[in-house]
Amino acid sequence: MPKPDEPNYESWKQALREIMKIMDDDMILIGHSLGGSVLLKFLSEEPVYNSINVLYLIAVPFWGLGDWEVHEFTLKHEFVKQLPVVRSIVIYQSKDDQIVSVDHAEKYASMLPGAECHILNGHGHVFWDGLPELVSHLNQLTGVGN
Repeated sequence: MPKPDEPNYESWKQALREIMKIMDDDMILIGHSLGGSVLLKFLSEEPVYNSINVLYLIAVPFWGLGDWEVHEFTLKHEFVKQLPVVRSIVIYQSKDDQIVSVDHAEKYASMLPGAECHILNGHGHVFWDGLPELVSHLNQLTGVGN
């Protein structure tokens, strides 16, 4: 994404518009932290013409919850009604995340109908040792390893 150390929604939105032009149907989208919240905002505010198979949200902050107040990343009040059809939404959050607390994942899970929410242990915010639960889910989804 453009200037990852100085994120701004408008530049990331433009980058996502360009990426969406070359994507195929049955997309698998994965967003971590700010990237996940930007992805949700984009999906709920911009036209998306490709079908989305799975949306993975990993350690994603819910802007407007607690002291997480950055207007440009905040979702609109009824953002869920504006989302395109997504066959499956899967949320991953680690209990020991020092940046985004579990209540953010729980908030998304309560708002996104049918979302699977996995609260894990020992991954922190960055998941330095990977996210084997996600890899396993992707392998099942794509038939890899069968």
